[in-house]
Amino acid sequence: MKKNRFLFVAMLSLLLAVAVACSSQTAGTGQREKDGGPDSQEGVQLAQGVTDKEIKIGHFGPQTGFAASYDVIREGIQSYFNLVNAQGGVNGRMLKLIAYDNEYQPNKTVPVVQRLVQEDKVFAIVATTCTPCHQAAESLFGEIPMVGPSPASTSAFLEPLRKNWFGLQLNYKIEGRFFVDYAVNHLNAKRIAIFYENDDYGKEGYFGAKEELKKHPDVQLVAEVPHNVQEVDFSAHAQRLKQANPDVIIMTGIQKNAAAFRKEMVKIGATDIPLMVTYAIGMDHKVMYDLTGDAWDGVYSTLSMVSIDETDNPKIQEFVQQYSKDFPKSVPSANAQIGWAAAQVLVEGLRRAGEELTWDHFIAAMETLDDWDGSMYYDVYYTPDTRYGQTSMYLTRAKDGKLEKVTPLVKYDPKTDQFLYEPSK
Repeated sequence: MKKNRFLFVAMLSLLLAVAVACSSQTAGTGQREKDGGPDSQEGVQLAQGVTDKEIKIGHFGPQTGFAASYDVIREGIQSYFNLVNAQGGVNGRMLKLIAYDNEYQPNKTVPVVQRLVQEDKVFAIVATTCTPCHQAAESLFGEIPMVGPSPASTSAFLEPLRKNWFGLQLNYKIEGRFFVDYAVNHLNAKRIAIFYENDDYGKEGYFGAKEELKKHPDVQLVAEVPHNVQEVDFSAHAQRLKQANPDVIIMTGIQKNAAAFRKEMVKIGATDIPLMVTYAIGMDHKVMYDLTGDAWDGVYSTLSMVSIDETDNPKIQEFVQQYSKDFPKSVPSANAQIGWAAAQVLVEGLRRAGEELTWDHFIAAMETLDDWDGSMYYDVYYTPDTRYGQTSMYLTRAKDGKLEKVTPLVKYDPKTDQFLYEPSK
């Protein structure tokens, strides 16, 4: 009798230990067991931030401060969510955006991410900016899916691959390499200068340009001029770059600083030097013309999605109509498009993941996007081994308040490490 009682107690203890271990494992991966109810199936596993009726999505970015112009990215996300929710949501669930201001400051990003991940318990985070900000909070993201964060445009966050990070915007290093490739082969540049933001974001394009220059030993790097993101006076930088006598200047940074630099180049009569700026600056040409006026004419940049100027494009028409309704005081812009387009990709992944929404199911669903053209990006491509997302672009040149395409569509092929130009139509 005592022996049987002992065996019963031992078996009960073992079962309790297994149950606790399973519970801990589930919590550690961000999954939870779906609450049983009249509209639910018992035992179905869902990720954090997901209920029968709602999916919580997080975002952080500069809503105030020197980089506040990027807050329209948040508006773009919210506007697309409004459109999807009006159509019934995603697999019957409404999308809820939770967004906080980090002022584009790494030290203010950490508490914001803690709040999103640990308190709000969002399912995913979408379309966030500021590479140094992400690096400051890197340990907090864990396994949460990150869709379209700006650091995913840097090699540091994609090499080696992170399965829950999905790049969308053009990789900065690839863009820097493309600028050199075009400058040398199409503008006959022999002397190149690089003006870069002195942080991990700005250095990515800088390193890419230097890497591509190694292929051209007859081309000289005549100046490498850094600047800090919070600088306001660019007169010395402009003088130094002009004195280097480059055939082309390649620039990374933020819009406000690029505008201030361009104005200084105007003052010293140096706008005849071709200036190539990262898409993070030049893609939203309306902002740049607002900041500089006609001085922005002639500046080169890349474009990896349908232009806001293509007013006859149904994708632009849908965006402008919904965004203008949701944010009547804001002007539809390329930065707002970035938020909208990232939300489009996120939603497609959610739809493909199905009703049993877990992080693993979502990641597997995202990996089925094979040159998907359902968003405003030209194509989105993921595989179990690839997270670039977007590798196609046009080179554009600002003229009369708009962007003119100066190349056919160019696609970077990671397999051959080459830039492939589509035949001109």
